[in-house]
Amino acid sequence: MNILLAVLLSYGYSPSDSSWNLVTLGDIPERAILFAELAAREGGRSTIDLAVMFEMAGRFTEAEHCYSIALNSSTDPLMSEWLKNRIKGSRPLDTLVILSTVISNMSDTDATDISVEIPLPESHSPYQSIEHLAGAFMVEGNLMVQYIDLLPSRTTVILPLILHITQQPYSFRPLPEYYPCIHGSVSLEDISTFIRAIQIPETETDPGPCLKVAYLLEEEAAETGLHLQITGGLLRIGTDSLLFHAWNHLGGTGIPIDAVLFHSDSLRGIGHCPTDIIPLWNFDYTDGHEVSVFYPQQDIILDVSMQASFADPDFIEGLLKLFPMCLTARK
Repeated sequence: MNILLAVLLSYGYSPSDSSWNLVTLGDIPERAILFAELAAREGGRSTIDLAVMFEMAGRFTEAEHCYSIALNSSTDPLMSEWLKNRIKGSRPLDTLVILSTVISNMSDTDATDISVEIPLPESHSPYQSIEHLAGAFMVEGNLMVQYIDLLPSRTTVILPLILHITQQPYSFRPLPEYYPCIHGSVSLEDISTFIRAIQIPETETDPGPCLKVAYLLEEEAAETGLHLQITGGLLRIGTDSLLFHAWNHLGGTGIPIDAVLFHSDSLRGIGHCPTDIIPLWNFDYTDGHEVSVFYPQQDIILDVSMQASFADPDFIEGLLKLFPMCLTARK
């Protein structure tokens, strides 16, 4: 389990056990913030509670200020790391990201007629815009594809996709249109009940606990007639690390529901879009896979992975001059 999720799962703030008892999944009442401000004057953990309250209310500038105050006095390394992520999540994001699909032919035989598919990265309005700058993939419907006629034995091919992402911290709260009933008789409280019934895996499994949990929640909701979809994206960890992550969203609304995050913070787990979480694509078109590879030869063994990293603008400027491209390296 990565450090961020470990910290989140150890962080016990949620409306069900909050001492304020004034916060619902749908809204953050002004009086709850006032009570938090009074408590925060005593310092300590109450400052963090106030920052969380500001963030949930969509008051991100004030949240960042309170998180920064708490960080200055923090002596716990894990809490400090969590606070740094909350500060990043409260700031606007304008960055370049490289998604690199890496395919290695592990066989002693050349591979031919390979088809590579990834989901199509799409903007998530009203808070995010994604621009495809360049890359080795072509858009085909809801997918991006590339075809490799020949991949020689013991050779690796790297297929890059360069994205320009701008994103504002955003919250869907308040949710009067969807709360208490968001679909027929299904309410946000019902969704929270579904989530609490899901056991979060203690260790990572292939393809990962977040994706497994997202599928479990999708199946549970479908039994009530509620349509959830699965979003894939990135978590910003530390200074410059990006990890792949998956969660659900309400079909037709874009409202995110992160069951893994909900277990540690039920406010942040529904309807919240900080910039330390970057949505990229809908997983419905690739059955939960970031990369799908198809090839006719049964005796070929291909190793397939995807990597994500921030990109230096000067490096990108030089890289763009080489497109269309496939970077190859013999093992």
